[in-house]
Amino acid sequence: DLYLQLALHANKMAALIRKTCREIGLKMLYDSPSNQQFPILANEQIKQLEESYSFAHIRPMDHNHTAIRICTSWATREEDVQQLLADLKLVVGE
Repeated sequence: DLYLQLALHANKMAALIRKTCREIGLKMLYDSPSNQQFPILANEQIKQLEESYSFAHIRPMDHNHTAIRICTSWATREEDVQQLLADLKLVVGE
């Protein structure tokens, strides 16, 4: 059951990200129950976050917004997720 235990942790961390994104009003490209989350951010917000984080640019939504992919794993620490969420709230203006 090790694989399932590890996946459960990754999914739990991703659920925290998904919940906060919704709470601060971000739209999601997909409603993903997995360890991959796809928030849509303004390009300027993405530039600010890229100073501290790396993530994949998935698809431009228009000239000013892009969907990104944030991925968690078995090794993702909750304190790191909490820091990301605090930074995300600052960037979004929450």
